[in-house]
Amino acid sequence: MLAWLVPGLGHVSQGLFVQGLLLGAVVWALFITGVVLGGHLHIIAGTDAGILSRIFWFCNLGNGLLFLVSGYAGIALHERPMLQFSEYGNVFLVAAGLLNYFLMLDAFDTAAGRKF
Repeated sequence: MLAWLVPGLGHVSQGLFVQGLLLGAVVWALFITGVVLGGHLHIIAGTDAGILSRIFWFCNLGNGLLFLVSGYAGIALHERPMLQFSEYGNVFLVAAGLLNYFLMLDAFDTAAGRKF
């Protein structure tokens, strides 16, 4: 749960400080870059959302607390197609969420003793 809420915290809680801080910083950097480029978080507000919107929402959900706080604060919730790089920003936000999912799995495998 810690690894999902704050990227890298799963590794830090196991004593892997450098790895956790470095990998967490990469997720934060991807997220912030995506917001700066004009990307938006996919929020499922109604039943009219298509399958791709649901997939992108799940990917964005991987950002954990970044996703929740941004949604609550109203940051990056609206599409900004007038910005030249907004689609790249969406890709950065999705990549940050997916990378955090991989970090959660890595922290779990490390805790379970499946990694050396």
